[in-house]
Amino acid sequence: MNYYDGSGYVMELSQEREETQARIQYLFDNLWIDRATRAVFIDFTVYNANINLFCQIKIVFELPATGGVVPSYIMRPVKLIRYVTTFDYFILVCEIVLCVFVLYYIIEEAIEIQKHKLSYFKAFWNILDVVILAIAVVCIVFNIYRQEKVSNMLEKLLENDNQFIDFDLLAYWQELFNNAVGFMSFLAWIKVFKYVSFNKTMTQLSLTLSRCAKDVVGFAIMFFIVFLAYAQLGYLIFGTQVQDFSTFSFAIFTLFRIILGDFDFESLEAANRVLGPIFFLTYVFFVFFVLLNMFIAIINDTYGEIKSEIANQKSDIELGSFFKKGYNRVLDKLNIRRAQIIDIQKAITTADLNQDNIIDFIEFRNNLRAKGYGDIEIEALFSKYDLDGDRCLNETEQKNMFKDLSEQNDELKEAYMALEQASEEKGNEEKKRKRTDGVLFEDYSNLSSRIDKMETSIGSIVNKVDSVLNKLENAEKNIRAQSGMESEVRSKSNVSKKIDGLHSLTQSNC
Repeated sequence: MNYYDGSGYVMELSQEREETQARIQYLFDNLWIDRATRAVFIDFTVYNANINLFCQIKIVFELPATGGVVPSYIMRPVKLIRYVTTFDYFILVCEIVLCVFVLYYIIEEAIEIQKHKLSYFKAFWNILDVVILAIAVVCIVFNIYRQEKVSNMLEKLLENDNQFIDFDLLAYWQELFNNAVGFMSFLAWIKVFKYVSFNKTMTQLSLTLSRCAKDVVGFAIMFFIVFLAYAQLGYLIFGTQVQDFSTFSFAIFTLFRIILGDFDFESLEAANRVLGPIFFLTYVFFVFFVLLNMFIAIINDTYGEIKSEIANQKSDIELGSFFKKGYNRVLDKLNIRRAQIIDIQKAITTADLNQDNIIDFIEFRNNLRAKGYGDIEIEALFSKYDLDGDRCLNETEQKNMFKDLSEQNDELKEAYMALEQASEEKGNEEKKRKRTDGVLFEDYSNLSSRIDKMETSIGSIVNKVDSVLNKLENAEKNIRAQSGMESEVRSKSNVSKKIDGLHSLTQSNC
């Protein structure tokens, strides 16, 4: 009935029945409860070892000035000894993992806030992340505090089992802790809506609510004007006779229950035969049949607009286009590499113009240069198989080059066939389903795994190409260095020849 600040007089009862009765009789004889007493609280705590639960119980007897006694009670069952069984220790491990994740996301969000400054808080999902992390930190701190506090209380209780240990405040905060954890879990589930743009159908709910928000707010103002008017009317007419309308807040909840079909028409009719039925019928007509149907019509119209728009546009992250781009990218790599291998094989077979079964570097370079390849690439490829360094490829070296190229070509053919087969299977599945609302997650996983396998299959080829390019760069540097040294020697020899000519001319003149 009221709030009490906690001041007053305390009497601790004993564990023995006779002594407790004697203390209660002493209080009764000395008029401990008199006309000035407004409330009597009985606090005690019980523990059930079978299920490891404490139950903090508070029985309240309120004595209003008008007379009488209004009894009430509060029972708070809580698990204060957290880690006893094997499953409890498993929960402890999960809590430690949660702490690690919370620490990681705190650092990540702090970096984002430092990077984006105040613009970070303009996004709703960022604010939701901060709220979840804040609640998680508070829960972690309370969990540590509770464990320490319970340990201290139990130590005091074991030292003297006759004293009363008040778990009331701790049980109250434990209830708040449970509420905070529940609210945090609710917000974490709400974050799932952030990732619904992968499918066109799943985006309809979020887009419908965001699109009709203004209309719903305008309708809500009109709805609550009528609703609160009926709540005030019911409170004033039936408040003294019907329990459900005894207070204004009770009247509000009762009207909500009438909307859901939970009502007591007989009590309204018994309270007032004329106004009771009129109140009930007019409320049902205006609120249930008119206002609620307007609310449904607003959402239904917006949903129809959103559905027609989504049918004609792509979602934010269209998985089909993503797969198509990856498929084309891998296919381009395979085609380019196959063309290169074919050109090199043709160069080997056609470069031996003098039919001596030996391909020198000039013949090989001229053949590939005509097909658009650079000198650096040709030099690196030739030097890879020119093991003796004589700038010529004999029959053995030609066979080694042709063998490596054939193996690479076979690997590319297998990868190409696998890619084509995956594409055909995907096309057949799409025809069978006849779907237009995106790609299933199972299809995404299968196709992405196949793309990964094909990329790894051509990974060795790409590494070989990289090594060839590195060798080409080194060869180019060496060629430039050698050409520079030769030009320097030639210039010195020309200068010496000119000096000798001048000496001979001077001697003849003399």
